[in-house]
Amino acid sequence: MTEFYGHSIALAFYLAASMQEAIDDVCGLGLHPDLPAMHARFLGWLSRARRPRRL
Repeated sequence: MTEFYGHSIALAFYLAASMQEAIDDVCGLGLHPDLPAMHARFLGWLSRARRPRRL
């Protein structure tokens, strides 16, 4: 996704919307989404990206 390079906030919004679509798809199939796993897959990088870097 090179179009989001340097735009992590826009990427976060895009991935959050994608996660919602995935949740809707899973529910549409009559299944129950694994929300913690989906959050980790789509948005888990956010918490890692905000951590201070160790020198």
